Amino acid sequence: MRQHNRSYTGQEMTSRVKLLKNIKRVVDGVEFGLTSRSDRFFHEKQRNIHLKKHHIVKRSPIQQHVHLTTSPKLPPIDWRNINGKNHVTPVKDQGSCGGCFAFASAAVLEFWSDTSMGTPTSLSEQSLMDCTSNSYQPNEGCDGGLMEYVFEYAKTHPVPLESEFPYRNSEHQCPQRELTRVKVDNYKVLTRLEKADAEAELEWILHTYGPVSVGIDSTNIDNYSGGIFKAHMCSTEIDHAVTIVGYTKDAWIIKNSWGLNWGVDGYLYLERGANACGVAEYIVYITSANPESKTLSTQWSPTDDW
Repeated sequence: MRQHNRSYTGQEMTSRVKLLKNIKRVVDGVEFGLTSRSDRFFHEKQRNIHLKKHHIVKRSPIQQHVHLTTSPKLPPIDWRNINGKNHVTPVKDQGSCGGCFAFASAAVLEFWSDTSMGTPTSLSEQSLMDCTSNSYQPNEGCDGGLMEYVFEYAKTHPVPLESEFPYRNSEHQCPQRELTRVKVDNYKVLTRLEKADAEAELEWILHTYGPVSVGIDSTNIDNYSGGIFKAHMCSTEIDHAVTIVGYTKDAWIIKNSWGLNWGVDGYLYLERGANACGVAEYIVYITSANPESKTLSTQWSPTDDW
C-alpha cells in the first residue's frame, strides 16, 4: 500500500487482499509479482475494445503499409540508447482511464519531436485523448480508441506539450489553445489481415521509422514483473495499446503506460516471432513528421482550466 500509494479500509481491505494471494511466482522463466495493477478488480481494468474493430476501418491508399518483398535481417535496436542518446521519454501512468491509445501514440510522436539530439519532448496525452474523442471525432476517451485516429488528427492539429495540458486521468474538453510541437505528415497501418507474417517486418519499421504503436492482449500481464513473456500465456485478441521501442535477439521491448511500478521499470519484454499477445495484429507507425514551434497570441497558464 505504501509502495503504490493505496488506501484501503474495512471490507475493501479484505476484498483487495484476496486478489493478492499467490501472485508472486515464476512460470516458464516469467516473473510475476505485486505491481501497480495487482489490486484491481476486473471491472477496474479498462480494456480498449476499439482495438478489436481495427479491421473495419476504411483507410486511404496512402495509409496502407507497403509490404517488403523480403524482410531483411537487422541487428537488435533499442531507441532508449542509440550511441548514448535516449530517444524515448520516461514511462507514464494512464491510471484508471482507458486512454492507452493516446499514450501509445504520444510515445511515437515524442520520438519525432526531436530525432537528432536525443532529447524527445514529452507531449500531452490528455490533449490527444480529448481532441480525438469529441462529437466530431471517432475515439471515445477513457473508453478507448485507435492510434491511427490520433495520427490523422495530428496532420492538421499540431500536438502541444504535456506541461501545457497535463494528464488528468479523466475526460475533458479539447483545449482550444495549442502550442505546436510536432505535426504528422504521414503514417502507415499494417495488420495481419493484410499480411500473415506482418511481425517479420517490424524490425525494418523500427530501424527505418523509430518506435511503433501496436495493440496487444493485456489480459494476463497485470502482474508481470520480469522475464520474456511467452506467446502461450496470452491470446491474440488485442485490448491494449503500447509502443515497441526496440528489440533484443528474443524479445520486443515494449513501453507500457502503467507506471514504473509495473513490469521491468514500466517495460514489457515480449516473445518475438510468434505473434505473442497479438503484437502484429495492428501496427501503426509514422513515416514523416515535423517538429514545429509557434508562440501563442495570448498569455496563459498551464494550470488554466481549458
